[in-house]
Amino acid sequence: MAEDTKYFEQQKQFWERDTLKKRRSPEHPVIKEYVVSKIDEIGKYIPIEKNTRLLDVGCGNGFFTYYFDQVCDVFGIDFSEKMVNLNPVKNKAVMNAEELKFEDNSFDVIFCHALLHHVDDIDRVVQEMKRVSRKWIVLLEPNRNNPLMFLFSLLVREEWKAMRFSLRYMKRFVKRNGLTVNKSFSYGMIVPNKSPKFALPFLRLFNFRQPFGMTNFIIASVSDEK
Repeated sequence: MAEDTKYFEQQKQFWERDTLKKRRSPEHPVIKEYVVSKIDEIGKYIPIEKNTRLLDVGCGNGFFTYYFDQVCDVFGIDFSEKMVNLNPVKNKAVMNAEELKFEDNSFDVIFCHALLHHVDDIDRVVQEMKRVSRKWIVLLEPNRNNPLMFLFSLLVREEWKAMRFSLRYMKRFVKRNGLTVNKSFSYGMIVPNKSPKFALPFLRLFNFRQPFGMTNFIIASVSDEK
């Protein structure tokens, strides 16, 4: 338990640091390209409409929440108060992903971007997502098989767990938590907070599925008999 608390506090300090104020806004051109292209990919498998209730777990300062808010009924949660305050959407709250304060089956879609490699107990978080989801769970995480992503994860202590996150690793913990993997793939070459704006026309050319893409996708579904 002491180790769990230590890890939690380490991550908490990382996501409450002052330099987060310099984080790109959701409207930044690189962020928009990174996010919208991925929402389009998700939309090929999951209907995301005005009345779709979607929970953005680990919403941060709103990279995805901001754009989901334009197409569906979204609620964002994050354990960092600073990040939640930076998030421009109205429906948001400070909350620990290991203890979601929602009723069972509260949302049509649970969405999670780049959170799971920061948590101590992945299974507990996935079980909470499963509990509050009526049908869909979408997980996006860094792809450890991309050399640049692996190097970044190696150099930043708070990102070390990302070095585990291959598609195989992700499918393993998704399946052991009783979810069905409907689609899995790696995609794109944009790094939202690092890719320079001037390189965007070039980086757009790589917005497709590829083994060494920067971002791993898992689109999973909850059994009707859960």
